[in-house]
Amino acid sequence: MERHALTFPVRPGTEAAAREVLRRYPRPDPDAGDGARLLATSVFCWRNHVVRVMDVRGPLPAIMRHVAADPAIRRTEEALNPLLARRRDLSDPEAVRAFFAHALMSRVAHQAAVPDSRIGRPPRTRVALRYPVRPGQGAALARVLAWGQSSPLATGARSGVAGTTVFRHGDLVIRVFDVIGDPDVTFARLGRAALGAPTVSALESVLEPGWELATTAGITRFLTEHRLPLVTHREAGVAGP
Repeated sequence: MERHALTFPVRPGTEAAAREVLRRYPRPDPDAGDGARLLATSVFCWRNHVVRVMDVRGPLPAIMRHVAADPAIRRTEEALNPLLARRRDLSDPEAVRAFFAHALMSRVAHQAAVPDSRIGRPPRTRVALRYPVRPGQGAALARVLAWGQSSPLATGARSGVAGTTVFRHGDLVIRVFDVIGDPDVTFARLGRAALGAPTVSALESVLEPGWELATTAGITRFLTEHRLPLVTHREAGVAGP
């Protein structure tokens, strides 16, 4: 399984309309042929930015072409098009490819717990966190996160973090979590684990002023205020909102 993310802005003032279009996004046929498959899709929003996270098996371009060929998906993308800050000519394959190439986020880090076959795959909740980075410091933050800001994983557990991925696009840096159990309980546990981490001072140096990660109150505020609203989450063969 590979995880990818795209981000693109909508025009200021159209955020609610964009969320409604994305919330009604139809469920595509996950099988793209030759073993390629779209496993899951999650959509988050931050201000006027949309973040779409995709779990896939096989080459992403082939899966994107397969999804784009679905008439229901195309109608939804056409409804979204007038809301975009950078509109696409959906009749021009090169323009569509250029749009997605520009929107693709860089994957900075990824962790996944080894599943315990004795308990199967517990239900998971997709959660995303945005790092409030200082202007121009997105690359520096990515280096800090790639170097040592990992998360404790719930290997063989019935609660906790099953996996986490960090993505970056300019100064937009997010961490996506797959959480087993109650996300609030898991984030409280993450906050306690983060206290005293060797990268805390490095993180604080590239975040916007006012974020204190070395205290319980500070890390709790950070983890609470920077969660991104989940618009929709779909898994292949699983009903979703």
